[in-house]
Amino acid sequence: MNTKLLPLIAVLSAVSFTAQADGHNNTNAYVTDSYGNIVVDSYGACTRSINWTAETAIASCETTDVVANTATETVTEEVTTSEAVVATNNDIKDNGLRGYAIDTDGDVVRDSWGACVRTIEWTPETEIARCEGKEEVVVVEEIIIVEPVVVVAPVVAPVVAPTPAVAPAKPAPIPTVATFRGFFDTNSAILKHSAHEELDTYAKFMKAQPNSKVKITGHTDSRGEASYNQLLSEKRADAVKAYLVNKGISANRMIASGEGESNPTADNNTREGRAHNRRVDVELVK
Repeated sequence: MNTKLLPLIAVLSAVSFTAQADGHNNTNAYVTDSYGNIVVDSYGACTRSINWTAETAIASCETTDVVANTATETVTEEVTTSEAVVATNNDIKDNGLRGYAIDTDGDVVRDSWGACVRTIEWTPETEIARCEGKEEVVVVEEIIIVEPVVVVAPVVAPVVAPTPAVAPAKPAPIPTVATFRGFFDTNSAILKHSAHEELDTYAKFMKAQPNSKVKITGHTDSRGEASYNQLLSEKRADAVKAYLVNKGISANRMIASGEGESNPTADNNTREGRAHNRRVDVELVK
């Protein structure tokens, strides 16, 4: 708690001089209150306006010994710091609406209690919030930031030309009647590996020509019993047919039979002739 002594002489002087200045409200050289009286500060001095000149001065306002021969009684007043007279660095700037008395610096004039001094033009519309004990309304300008719109061009898919259809390769032509020799060893109905490549050509042709049919006939040389040779020739024809079935050709498109030693094409008395007679004939019938 701070204690401040206010000289009663200053207060009495201010009141007294206000009464003395009451008759001078016809000049604008001094600040006047809403009653037309010249405003005096806490030291009893008249508050000059910005229009003050030496020619417009009032003699009683400019007397330096205004407070002479006044009572010297002092009054002790206990006040808190927040109740003290407003500091000089807490000036209130005028709003330009002429509702308050202003000094030569453009600040609102305060009375000895720190209150703003109103003029006769004061209205609620011209008031200053701080002068009237109200909170100041701070107007914050809203800044709207408009972000640029990025326009993305549509992605156009490249036009891809259709791949031309590739016609399936035509199978190699096959003879109407083909004779295959060397497919089997003596007394054997097991196909040699060397026979596969030639029979694959028939398998490809028959796949490309689904309506084609073949006749397969087996043959032997003359050595051995005729009945044995007949059975061996049939087994050799069946071996060729089984290979083509394994390649995806339907069995009902092939006819397999054997003629034994009955239809030789070379001399069975020679080694070369007998090898020539061990054969399989494949005939395209459709």
